Amino acid sequence: MAGKVGAQDQQLTQNQPARVVEKLIPAVQQQLNLESVKTRAISLFKAISRILEDFDVIARTNAVPKWQDILGQFSMVNLELFNIVEDIKKVSKAFVVHPKNVNVENATILPVMLSSKLLPEMEMDDNTKREQLLLGLQNLSVASQIEKLKNRIEMIGAACESAEKVIADTRKAYFGTRQGPTILPTIDKAQAAKIQEQETLLRTAVNQGEGLRVPVDQRQITSSLPVHLADILIVNDGQQTLNDSSGMYQKSTPPLTSSNHTGQGSSFQVETSELL
Repeated sequence: MAGKVGAQDQQLTQNQPARVVEKLIPAVQQQLNLESVKTRAISLFKAISRILEDFDVIARTNAVPKWQDILGQFSMVNLELFNIVEDIKKVSKAFVVHPKNVNVENATILPVMLSSKLLPEMEMDDNTKREQLLLGLQNLSVASQIEKLKNRIEMIGAACESAEKVIADTRKAYFGTRQGPTILPTIDKAQAAKIQEQETLLRTAVNQGEGLRVPVDQRQITSSLPVHLADILIVNDGQQTLNDSSGMYQKSTPPLTSSNHTGQGSSFQVETSELL
């Protein structure tokens, strides 16, 4: 009889599936560095146990404790505990969930929620969003509720489409600016020749004292002229005259000819610059 019971027990144990031991992924285990943390925690536990044993011995023998040594050991233990916690914090952000609010109501069920990957904050947020969504729909019929929910879904879809369009336009504009500045239209050869001729006339008037004679086809200042020329050049068909307000030049001053340009070129340039 006993042999039959033993055989039945052995057969039941063989039929039961073996328990699967859950293990972390090797990459995650290496990232968490659990072996090193375990070793340091065990050494920290032994150090705290030694301190407690010292206190027990002091209490039994009624001896005077050496507070300097005790404070030194406590400082070492506190520093080691701080280092372990800081090392765990660096990698625990991706694996550990810290609740925001802990009160008397959820303190008892908080471990269960954390083990089941649920949080009181998540449930509260879900309930609040659900109440806001169903606000004003509770007293309506089912058909009206469905119609309003469809309208809201359409509004949300339209908002998403407009947001996607704005994002696409912004992306196009951004990539357009990254391709470089826009190329400005170039000036053709005829306009460049006119600008060069007018610059030559202006340079001659300033350096040699000759009047500005603008040709007939250039009496209208085009919009393609540079700003410094458009502000300075004045359309005048006659010769430019200089008013002698200081009385420096007398009536007997001989007119300038081509022969005395070479001898008095430098002094005339100085006088012309002063008058201008």
